[in-house]
Amino acid sequence: MNISTELFLWLNKQTDIQSHNVDLIDGFLFMLQKINRHQSIRLISDQQIHPRFWRSHDRTFGYKLMTKNKKNKNAHLYQFYLDVAFAEQFIQMEQESIRVTEKGKCFLEKEKEEQLDLLFTYIW
Repeated sequence: MNISTELFLWLNKQTDIQSHNVDLIDGFLFMLQKINRHQSIRLISDQQIHPRFWRSHDRTFGYKLMTKNKKNKNAHLYQFYLDVAFAEQFIQMEQESIRVTEKGKCFLEKEKEEQLDLLFTYIW
């Protein structure tokens, strides 16, 4: 999996050394929980969730990654989330939508440190 340098730059800007919260895992879990709650989320193309889904992430976390332009070049974090979820088989495609797998549901039950360690394996 290729990770863009823009994602690293953005993550560095978000880092608050005074905080015990880690937005990286919180956002990833939020994505999986939301897909699980809705049971399926519509895709607009191969492995691309409708931008409306990510706009709720922007509102919840205050990221402002989804710009008005159609390309959403700043949304590297969201692509990273999807890439990891597909690679780990936490989500799967079914026709024109995705859903959380049993493996994804098990991941949601793990300790936060273990969840974060998994994401870090994709970054480091």
